Amino acid sequence: MSDEPLIHSPDNVERIDRLYVFLSIDDEGKNGIVAEILPVLGSTPLVTASLYIAETMKTLAQDVAKRTGKTVGMFAFRRETQLWQTD
Repeated sequence: MSDEPLIHSPDNVERIDRLYVFLSIDDEGKNGIVAEILPVLGSTPLVTASLYIAETMKTLAQDVAKRTGKTVGMFAFRRETQLWQTD
């Protein structure tokens, strides 16, 4: 077995201008990104650029809400300003 980390690097297929993110919401309006433990993938943040996939993630988000007792909402974020990139 290699000591190199496993990297998932698929081809870019489109420009991503919007992300759909599931966030927990507390009584003060503070948030945290929700994640689910998925087979093979492990801890996976519920973040996607696909509205279709976001709709399917609602089931996972509802399960997280039930198990944690936290309110979970789906939010859309738009690309605004690039702040950094590699050389």
